Amino acid sequence: MQKLHRTCLFSIFILLSIALPAKAGVLVIANMDESQVVLIEGATYKTLATLPTGKNPHEVRVSPDHRHAYVAAGKSITAIDLKQRKVKATFDLGTYSAHDIRISRDGRRLWAACAGAQAVLELDSDTGKILKTYPTNQQGSWFVEITPDERKLYTPNLEGKSVSVIDRATSKVKVIPFEFAVYGIDITRDGKQVWVSGGDLAVIDTSKDEVIARIKASEAETGRIRLTSDGKRLVVALSKKLAVFDTKTHRLLSETELSSSPKVLTLSGDNRRALLTNPADNSVSVVDIVGGRQLTSFQTGKKPDGIGWAN
Repeated sequence: MQKLHRTCLFSIFILLSIALPAKAGVLVIANMDESQVVLIEGATYKTLATLPTGKNPHEVRVSPDHRHAYVAAGKSITAIDLKQRKVKATFDLGTYSAHDIRISRDGRRLWAACAGAQAVLELDSDTGKILKTYPTNQQGSWFVEITPDERKLYTPNLEGKSVSVIDRATSKVKVIPFEFAVYGIDITRDGKQVWVSGGDLAVIDTSKDEVIARIKASEAETGRIRLTSDGKRLVVALSKKLAVFDTKTHRLLSETELSSSPKVLTLSGDNRRALLTNPADNSVSVVDIVGGRQLTSFQTGKKPDGIGWAN
């Protein structure tokens, strides 16, 4: 009888574990035309808070500990406290204009891509003080990525049709040329590969900083990309589709029709959903990347752009 009782309790525990929903997470979405970010509950898509930013915010990046988000808004960067749901600080960049941001593993440094200055800034994340400026030597360095060991910075250069590789210790720059405007960028968790988009999808081996593979998508131009945290899949925004590739075999796994034309994308913490901003109709599309179908869409503020996910 006692054994049966323990078995029943164990069964109930398993059922409850399966039934309990995963942690919802929070979406951070920058609305360009309203100069604000909204915090959205990741399960219900209900607004939790609306906070001011600098003028015309672009990219959003969430810190590794998921406590803060940083929003690039031209001449300023807005730091958001996600736990308190309030603006923590606003950093004035002076003559620089930032479009994209990355955050160090310990959360103490920021790197901001400044295309107009052909530079990447390194800042103190508490004070916003500019600690160093790295040249990219190319036009259109709108985005930036950093290796997990934080030794090298990569910028896809839209107008320059190239990728700049910057050694943080020496500030030396290697330029990898492309035949097309390079746009999206992401890096594998082990730091061995950088993936870029714009035309064909391209894979850069970070040990040699050379392109080792090119993958064609169903469209000539590819948009923003995001690697799943396990590195197994690459998610690609196309003109009105979302494509998913196997990163090992480079095989197309799925292609999902979207209700709107996407711009920026992020992935949910469990890697099951892609969330894409649609500036033209002020919405976000939600896609099941495992099942290959659009689940829903929801309205945002005016002209949503950058988007990030915090667990």
